[in-house]
Amino acid sequence: MTRPTGQAIFQLFQYVNVVLLELPDGHIQRSLDRSLNPDQRRILQGLGLDESIYV
Repeated sequence: MTRPTGQAIFQLFQYVNVVLLELPDGHIQRSLDRSLNPDQRRILQGLGLDESIYV
């Protein structure tokens, strides 16, 4: 995608899942269920963000 539409971007991130793990001390740890694909990383990078926005 050279100039993705907003809809295309939302579809690209539609199935990003964040897993919440409750630790024994009560804290919640967040992580992605799988790594982002190269297109998702490129979009975030273009926005000046990385996948840490999910965790």
